[in-house]
Amino acid sequence: MRKVIIIFVCLTFGVATCSYAGENRFQQFSLDVEKAYSAYRKALFQTNKKNAEESGKANSMFLKQWDKLLQTYDLQPPEIFSSDPQWNETLMNIKEIAVKSGIQIDEGTLEEAHETLEAVREELSKLRQRNSVIVFSDHINNYHEVMEGLLTKKFTPDDIDDVRGQLAVLQYLAGVIKENAPQKYLENKKYQQLQRGLFASLEALRQAIEGKDSETIARSIKMLKPAYAQLFVNFG
Repeated sequence: MRKVIIIFVCLTFGVATCSYAGENRFQQFSLDVEKAYSAYRKALFQTNKKNAEESGKANSMFLKQWDKLLQTYDLQPPEIFSSDPQWNETLMNIKEIAVKSGIQIDEGTLEEAHETLEAVREELSKLRQRNSVIVFSDHINNYHEVMEGLLTKKFTPDDIDDVRGQLAVLQYLAGVIKENAPQKYLENKKYQQLQRGLFASLEALRQAIEGKDSETIARSIKMLKPAYAQLFVNFG
């Protein structure tokens, strides 16, 4: 099958203009994934907050939506994914991840459940990469990857040049997010607010670096996550 690159901006597999015969089926698949991914984001967010009750509700909803998606598309994928040899495996892997995280949530191991759920993003990202599909969530995930690199490393004064370099990367990636935001998001007041919050967190870190105060820099690095998390859970 002729590979086509579909570049569109959406909430994970959102609706796009597709110039191939399976357009309608792909658009419906996009909507179904969007619905499931919305519940997934909430599960990821709530497990990170260690909220067992809300985590369980969101994870169960994600699993329910994903089961529906499996029944519809497992044997009949949209055309752009029809030649992917890992299509069925990917869909089943995501279901197994949700089942596993559900067990972990029930057992009260929220941190483990959160790490388990992270694999869903990886599965979807690899699926899109194999089939030359780019979505808005890819830009969100690229930012997340760099941000996590900063958060997992304890800051020391000797790291200031490295942090300055990572900040430059994050500023670029935030710009990519802004440039590729769907029109419906750009017109959404909550999105506008959260996008400003993302840029404000980067500006606060820039000012902290300029001030060369270690405690302020460390605090500003930590504040990157809540700004990102709010954007992700609502629109990522």
